[in-house]
Amino acid sequence: MSDQPDNEKQIWAHVQKKIKEKVTSQQFTTWFESLKLIKFNVDDAYILAPNSFCSEWIENNYIDVLSSTLGEVTNARYKKVKLLTESIDVEEKESTPSVQSNEPLPKEKNRSNINKNYSFDNFLVGPCNRLAHAAALAVSTSPGTAYNPLFIHGPVGLGKTHLLQSICLALQKRSGVQKVLYMPCESFVNHYISTIKTGDWNRFRNKYREIDTLLIDDVHFLANSQSTREEFFHTFNALYTCQKQIVLSSDCPPEEIPAIEERLISRFRWGLITRIDPPGFETSVAIIQKKTVLMNMEISYDVARYLAEHATSSVREIEGTLTNINKYAMISENKIDLDFVKQVIGKPTKHKSYIGIEEILGIVTKHFGVQLSQLHSKRKLKSITLPRQVAMHLARKLTNLSLEEIGGFMGGRDHTTVMHADEKIKNLRKQDRNISATLRKLEATINKQHK
Repeated sequence: MSDQPDNEKQIWAHVQKKIKEKVTSQQFTTWFESLKLIKFNVDDAYILAPNSFCSEWIENNYIDVLSSTLGEVTNARYKKVKLLTESIDVEEKESTPSVQSNEPLPKEKNRSNINKNYSFDNFLVGPCNRLAHAAALAVSTSPGTAYNPLFIHGPVGLGKTHLLQSICLALQKRSGVQKVLYMPCESFVNHYISTIKTGDWNRFRNKYREIDTLLIDDVHFLANSQSTREEFFHTFNALYTCQKQIVLSSDCPPEEIPAIEERLISRFRWGLITRIDPPGFETSVAIIQKKTVLMNMEISYDVARYLAEHATSSVREIEGTLTNINKYAMISENKIDLDFVKQVIGKPTKHKSYIGIEEILGIVTKHFGVQLSQLHSKRKLKSITLPRQVAMHLARKLTNLSLEEIGGFMGGRDHTTVMHADEKIKNLRKQDRNISATLRKLEATINKQHK
């Protein structure tokens, strides 16, 4: 490349410029701004991080971004991109250069992350989120007494952040005595990193322990660092002991957060764990109609139905689709009718269909290697009982069938048998990570066929 930099300082400046285009400004400031290129050759590159925590985080989360960008700039493919701290032998038989970093550690972000549109009034309740909404509402009314901790999990873009911020907004509107703190988990981690540098642990701990309600979004980010989990464990204990409210959200249930210790999992289970599922068709229509009112858009019921059928799989995707439609309508000065919407969103995807118990039975029997006749039978071998109970649990969770109807499909079993199977698998899911992982895999396979 003719414009490729020709010395290490220029190369590193070019690398950082390209990284800045690939990540958010907060991520760049936190993790990349204070890095320094020490040395590189045809095979290896050595980069200085300000501390071991920063090095560990980049290794776990951003090493691909770092190595690929360095390769783009230098037009080379490195066998190893090594992150160092303080001083290290760059190559064997070379003297060890002592390299000190004067760059400051990432500063804690104090900006409010609350979206004032994320109120309870603007949250549309449906079968997919009814329990989570009711629990959040109860917490906002009686913090520290109802459901403590409250743990909300589910796929991205379904409203977990909305509910956490709704709680925060509702508590802030009260007498003003309540001290409420909401933050993404990454901000908690950033503050922990900066405290490693300053050593001001009293200030760090007072911030989180002298409050009435702590709301942490995306708590699964704790999986990336044992030392941060350790600090969060003690913060959790301090708040819980004082009957302070804790609300957490995650993409997965506690037992499926990678590397998390059992003692944290058990504490997350002390309160209520509730899941948000993707919205059904009617709920999607209602969400679309609600969002268009908030965005001052005018669309017909036919357009709302078309979007619910073809262009949505999450609340976040609904918002993005509506924003694009509104933007193009303003630019082109077109009316938002069905023909215009079809042009904007492109070729429609397959119509969403309802999950049938026959499909669930097919996927379960294939996964466990059993016959459908065996599930229907009265045999009580463990190799048959488990997949039979899993099938009943999934049918209860993923279909609109009654207990009696599910029992009918399972060889004419009584509705109490279905209830027992459902509860049995729910308990196993909490206690056995392998069962939990199996259930998530089966649900993903089932849902994939209905996107």
